[in-house]
Amino acid sequence: MLALLSVWIALGALIVSIAVVFYQADDRETVVTLLPYTIALSATFAAAVLWGLRRAPRDEPGVSGQRLQAVASIVLNSVTFAVLLVWLHGFIDATLGLALEGGFLIFVYWLYTRVLVPDTTKPGDSL
Repeated sequence: MLALLSVWIALGALIVSIAVVFYQADDRETVVTLLPYTIALSATFAAAVLWGLRRAPRDEPGVSGQRLQAVASIVLNSVTFAVLLVWLHGFIDATLGLALEGGFLIFVYWLYTRVLVPDTTKPGDSL
C-alpha cells in the first residue's frame, strides 16, 4: 500500500509542478516551497518499500509489483524535480544539476541491485 501511495503522491506532485509552471498565479511561491517536501515524502515512502523488500524473492506474490511502483515513484519524483529546476534556474544550470542527479540515481540504483538485492538465481553469483 505504501508503494501505491508513493506513486500517487509523485504523480500529484508532477501535475502540480507542471500547473505551477504554466499557470501564472500570484501565490505560487507557497506551492513551490511545499513541492520539494512532497517529493521527499514520496521518495521516502518508495525507499522504505525498496528497503523492506530487499530480501524478498522476485517470485513472491506482489514483490515485483511493489518494487516497480517504488521505482516508478522515484522516476516521477525525478521528473518533477527536473521541471522545477528548469523553471527556477534556467536550462543550462538545470542541465548541469540534472546530470549530477542522474549520475547519483544511477549509482544508487547500481548499489541497490548489486549489494542489497543481488540476483542469486544463478549459481556462484551470491555475495
